[in-house]
Amino acid sequence: MKLDKIGIWSEIKLDIIKEYASAFTTIMKSKAWCKGYVYIDAFAGPGVHISRRTGEFILGSPLNALEIDYPFTEYHYIDIDKEKAEILNRLAGDRTNVNIYQEDCNKILTEKILPSLPYKSYKRALCILDPYGLHLKWETIVAAARLRTTEIFLNFPLMDMNRNVLHKDLLDASSEQIERMNRFCGSEEWQKILYREQKDLFGEIYQMKIAGNIELGDWFRRERLQKNAGFKFVPEPVLMRNSRSGPLFLLFFATHNETGEKIVSDIFKKYRKYL
Repeated sequence: MKLDKIGIWSEIKLDIIKEYASAFTTIMKSKAWCKGYVYIDAFAGPGVHISRRTGEFILGSPLNALEIDYPFTEYHYIDIDKEKAEILNRLAGDRTNVNIYQEDCNKILTEKILPSLPYKSYKRALCILDPYGLHLKWETIVAAARLRTTEIFLNFPLMDMNRNVLHKDLLDASSEQIERMNRFCGSEEWQKILYREQKDLFGEIYQMKIAGNIELGDWFRRERLQKNAGFKFVPEPVLMRNSRSGPLFLLFFATHNETGEKIVSDIFKKYRKYL
């Protein structure tokens, strides 16, 4: 298959996740009570990409997680694309603790993987939610949050949102696209944050955009991830932009663990200077 070419923003995202994954397992292996530490990648892809900058192969997050000094005790890789799942399966090799699923991540996470991680399991998990667009359901995020065992990195896909939903006039977006946004956010409240009803010179009603990506991200962080989902700690996300400064996505981290929040805040701070 033709591999995806990724920009510097994606390389930085991969470095952030790898750095924290390494810190995560280093801490967990020292905890006598911990019976396992689990890595979950819900949009795993084929496991390898091509750098736009250098043309070289770049390991994706699934293979990066296999290469850290203290590996996770258990891996779950999901991708709905059959070809990507098959390539990842070959690259992962014959490791018995690696599980690969060619399914909708919303279904497999909420029905099989997350239910195996209750608080009484004494396991802890790092879950990567890096959708290609608005393909993630809010209920999946909530399911991870309410376990209190699972931390998440979340790609908040601004490019898909801005291209298909968040027009200057919300009425220009199709009902299908608006519903995708509602499912991702688990609420229609984003419409009140970003839009106000107005009348034009002819008395026609339209929904005028009055706020942007920063306001949307702040609302999602405070009202959705913290207040609604219940994550105790959600540091300020990193805004990733393309070479023309166009917003691509916000990278969120959410956890119930104060130590994890402090480590990721320091990692985010280190990489912000490159963005």
